[in-house]
This record gives sequence, structure tokens and C-alpha cells, in this order.
Amino acid sequence: MPKMVIDVLKNLFSKVSTLKYPYEKKEPPERFRGEPVVDEDACVSCGLCKQVCPAWAITYDEDAIPIFDHGSCLHCGECEENCPPNAIEINNDYETAALNREDLITD
Repeated sequence: MPKMVIDVLKNLFSKVSTLKYPYEKKEPPERFRGEPVVDEDACVSCGLCKQVCPAWAITYDEDAIPIFDHGSCLHCGECEENCPPNAIEINNDYETAALNREDLITD
């Protein structure tokens, strides 16, 4: 019992270690992989991103621009690594929740 009282008193007067999330946001680590984003002007529609995607989360629209299904995306970064003109960039956005599955598909 005395050890518990010591721990309670120690924690009562120590600094808070959590963030007040919606108001205070933590910067993600440097190598964090968020969502892939396509620079449509740089994309040459080679289809390599679609071929290397292990989750088959990439399709193409009628203008031959990649469409990402972020609900299926594994955030592995293969599309970014294999894009010859570097038209795909992985951002570091970690707030990616959606209420509808259709909201997870970006074009």
C-alpha cells in the first residue's frame, strides 16, 4: 500500500505527458508515410504505380490520371519509389478518417 501512495503522489505533481489532441497536434516522424498525392502536371500516365501497388488501390480515370483508394492503400510507398517522373509524393497527413468509403477515393 505505501508504494502505491508514493506513486500516486509522484504522478500527481509531475508534468502531463499527453496532448490535448484536437487542439495540440504532434508532428509525425520524419519518415512517416501518409497518403499518396499525384502531381497531375508531372504524371506521364505510365501505369507503373498501378503495377507495383500490392493492394491494387490504384486505378486510372478517363484522363489517365491515377485514382487512389485510400481505404485499400497500405501506405507502403511503392508508388512513390517507382514513379519515373516523381509525380507521386507521400504526404505526412495522419488525419485520414472518413465517414463514407467513397470519401476515401481521391482523384
